[in-house]
Amino acid sequence: MQPQPRWVFRTGYPRFRRHDLAPPALAGWGLFYVLTLAGMAGHPETAEGAQPRSMLQCTLQGGNIPCNMARQIVAIYVADVQHFVQHHLEMTMPLTERQQKIIDVFLEAPEETRSIADFAEFGVERTTVFRDIKKLVQAGLLQSEGKAYRVNTDSDPYLRWDLSRAPHHRQPVRYNPKLLGDYRPNSTFLLTDDQLLTFEQAGKVEGIAEAKEKGKLYERVLASLLIDLTHASSNLENVNISWLDTKTLIEFGERPEGLTEKQMRIVLNHKEAISFLKEHGSSLSFAKRDLLDIHSLLINGLLGDVSAVGALRSVVVKFDDSKYLPPDNPHQLKEIFDEFCEKADAIANPYEQAFFAMVFISYIQPFQDGNKRTSRIAMNIPLVKHALAPFSFSDIRGRDYTFGLLAFYERGKHSFLANAFLAAYQKSAARYGDLVSHINEGGLLGTIST
Repeated sequence: MQPQPRWVFRTGYPRFRRHDLAPPALAGWGLFYVLTLAGMAGHPETAEGAQPRSMLQCTLQGGNIPCNMARQIVAIYVADVQHFVQHHLEMTMPLTERQQKIIDVFLEAPEETRSIADFAEFGVERTTVFRDIKKLVQAGLLQSEGKAYRVNTDSDPYLRWDLSRAPHHRQPVRYNPKLLGDYRPNSTFLLTDDQLLTFEQAGKVEGIAEAKEKGKLYERVLASLLIDLTHASSNLENVNISWLDTKTLIEFGERPEGLTEKQMRIVLNHKEAISFLKEHGSSLSFAKRDLLDIHSLLINGLLGDVSAVGALRSVVVKFDDSKYLPPDNPHQLKEIFDEFCEKADAIANPYEQAFFAMVFISYIQPFQDGNKRTSRIAMNIPLVKHALAPFSFSDIRGRDYTFGLLAFYERGKHSFLANAFLAAYQKSAARYGDLVSHINEGGLLGTIST
């Protein structure tokens, strides 16, 4: 993961997030760098403030500019252009059927190089294959090695292929402290501007305050959320329970057939944790105590060691479906968790805050068990607190969720999970908005079970 900088300072000057720039804007951004140099030239005190006076000076338009600084600014712009071209093409270039077949051939043996001659069976001219491969190189999907090519191991297609294999094919990956350490609340963002705008449009439901005045009617809306989130989160824990069975278990205590004692406890603990969120959401935060309380509600009765309930783990966690190795030192884990809590609580944007919590609680693995469950409940804290549509996880595919976590665990890439989160949130937020609008317009929310 490389958090996306918004007006962070590098060599003392603001630097906008390059991924958000369209091609026309990139030229304008180049002009900004030129004007920055010119402005420094006209205001030598700015340059002096940025770098020691003893630094080698060079003349530009009659002003003094530190030579090294000028080179750095130009280098930043060149790097931005190169980075933009590759990543913009990879994100926006639609693959033709033939180009996808070319990628598939490379993925048959990703460690091997291939030449144009290897695609003779495609039945098209060599120049046609060459043009396709050149476009794939420009998009960052392939890389050239002389007259041969191989798949780019940093590309999304390779990542999807690699993480879909059994974990014993991959090398162990230890916890990367830079992922959390380099994150600066309200300066670096995991979600793009476009994603944040889409979240805002989807989650800002009109009439929440009015709906809350409806009393029991609004309680029915929240009860629906409780069932949706309990059902979805339990399913993600491999508890095979239907939505209807979840509803009858929560509302009437009727135990569905086929559930073990442990599975039923997982479902009922979700109910308790979500009820806690519903009742105390306005006063909750990402303070350590609040997260430990949520964890204790989710894990109550599920661990043999009761001292591990609502407490940071003191044992080593290892996955059977990933090569990721979480922090294994209890002292280090405490410091990491404290850093997470401090940064999470400082994030102003509720959607960024929610996603940050969902990603990093899972990544840090602060608890002996129930880390992802805790992350799914806790990420709703800022949404509930800001009267936004909560996230129920009912529309996120289990494979997309699992793959997104794997991509972050083993490669530090958060974009897959962000995309899955956004797509699912748009659907669940729309349903929430429909229910709120219905009761505000005088409608009733009934249930066939009462």
